[in-house]
Amino acid sequence: MTKLTYLEDFDVESCKAVIVSVTKGDERHDIVLDATCFYPRGGGQDWDTGIIYADNNEFEVNGVRLDENGDVHHFGLFKKGEFVVGDQVECKVDHERRNVNTRLHSAGHVIDMAIDAVGLDWVATKGQHYTHLSAIEYQGSFESEQSEELKQKIEQKANELVSEGLVNAIKFMPVEEMSQICRHVPDNIPSNKPARVVVYGDSFGVPCGGTHVSNLGEVGKINIPKIKSKKGVIRVNYTVEGINS
Repeated sequence: MTKLTYLEDFDVESCKAVIVSVTKGDERHDIVLDATCFYPRGGGQDWDTGIIYADNNEFEVNGVRLDENGDVHHFGLFKKGEFVVGDQVECKVDHERRNVNTRLHSAGHVIDMAIDAVGLDWVATKGQHYTHLSAIEYQGSFESEQSEELKQKIEQKANELVSEGLVNAIKFMPVEEMSQICRHVPDNIPSNKPARVVVYGDSFGVPCGGTHVSNLGEVGKINIPKIKSKKGVIRVNYTVEGINS
């Protein structure tokens, strides 16, 4: 399994690694490392891009995937030279893209916190944290005439949490223990990477393998333009100021 250094540090955007395999394709190549700071697409969050380099060799990463065995595949093209198995390399994530993806993803969890704080028992089932579409789906219900009121309450509470600048923490634990600090533990937590909980603020635990801000103040102002419910599925659309608002 590739060591996922981004799981251990909110701010890591570079690391040292060793080339495990290089597979050349017609249009792009696939590199596997023994460790990586690159986030692979998953959980509704997009992948990182950036470079892998050593001496005069440079590989541009434009896609990242985690396979069922826990190996991370870095897809892209050599810009200069090439690598062979055993080479020691440096990895560097594109900061701008990482920052956008992290803020959008974290904003989704702030909305979860706000929903809990205003006393709603909705259960999050799916998230989409992309610049072109940011939304969270929940199991639950509400009366249609409540839509505007709920939208305003959740948005207000979410921005209160952001303005408080709450600090997050990382905890690794067995899945069976997560319910002690998490409001909801999904049944489909992946087994191909370490089980991790990110604690937002003092006590709101989130089982999640994505990238997160270390301080909620980094998220920025959240806007919720629409909440709708259909057949027991509630969809909360949101934007973050300066990204997709």
